Amino acid sequence: MKQIKKLIQITLIPLSLLYACNGNTNSNALKDNTSSSTSSTENSSANSNGNASFSCMLDGKEFSGSGTDQNINAAFHLKGDDKGQIFFRFSDLNNPEEKLNFQVPEKEGSTTFNVTSTYSYIGYITKGYINYLDNPLTVTITSLTATGVSGTFSGTYTLSKGSADSNAKQTIEVTDGKFNIPFSTSADWKKMYNAE
Repeated sequence: MKQIKKLIQITLIPLSLLYACNGNTNSNALKDNTSSSTSSTENSSANSNGNASFSCMLDGKEFSGSGTDQNINAAFHLKGDDKGQIFFRFSDLNNPEEKLNFQVPEKEGSTTFNVTSTYSYIGYITKGYINYLDNPLTVTITSLTATGVSGTFSGTYTLSKGSADSNAKQTIEVTDGKFNIPFSTSADWKKMYNAE
């Protein structure tokens, strides 16, 4: 988990600088050439054909996306100290600044996270790069296969201490979360996340 946190921090700072220096609010500079659709689909079993989708109500507004670039909207089997965990990130591929990050045990069932001194995670990052922690957030894996994972999520995100935006909301609710994503097949991204 420490490696994932470091990777998120390492990738957020350059992206923040690129965004600030570029002044490009439509994020074309950050867009992947992967085609995607903004419609969400609901499936009851883990993804086996490479498609990916997620949807939820975030702070009372719909947040959803579909498609994968093998990093966003894809899952990873972690190795090393995080063996037995899976990591995944949700975002709209056409507008990837806003994202939800998850690291959960690699098994079917529910896991609830609270911010603690030993376990805290940047679970939600806004388009303005404001960081929120899972507090509490429940993720339920309903299907886990060799090719994909699906499930649900809901709960609360709490503003991370030291946030640069003093006007940011202290808590944000996420409800009706659903996802159906493949495991990444990218050797490069697996190496980056120390994943199998």
